[in-house]
Amino acid sequence: MQPLRGELQDIQPPQRLALAMTAMEWTRNAMGQIEVEEVRGYLDRGMAAGREAVAAGRDKIELSDEVLDEYEDVLDLAEEPGTSHMMSALLACADAPDGLTGEVLYGVLSFCYEGLLDREEVPEWTEEAERANARCVETIAFQKRLVREAMPH
Repeated sequence: MQPLRGELQDIQPPQRLALAMTAMEWTRNAMGQIEVEEVRGYLDRGMAAGREAVAAGRDKIELSDEVLDEYEDVLDLAEEPGTSHMMSALLACADAPDGLTGEVLYGVLSFCYEGLLDREEVPEWTEEAERANARCVETIAFQKRLVREAMPH
């Protein structure tokens, strides 16, 4: 994914948020069932706010103070593999004073990838182990395609 990092700034800010949301939705679906109801509910509310932000053409997710205040308490419950990564991705999209920059988007894509890597229970995070894991390969291909499609032509 590294060669694309600098190019993310070339994507228009509202498109960066749309790309981040597509990656997060895909990742969330790929994760399957999240057992802890509070974590699942928090992510569902955040993702709904993200869909609203994309539909409105905004460049970041607006989370209510109540949702932001809950973050630390819910994060403490996010022990299931990958769930803390998804919460971090969501917060990165909301905690973006200048909108979703290319760097923030790169962080979101990384959180999504690492969340799935964590969920896959890859014994060691090495390039060889990741290349041998079908989910890792699929995730990288999906994210690269998203970025390619969002780039100005």
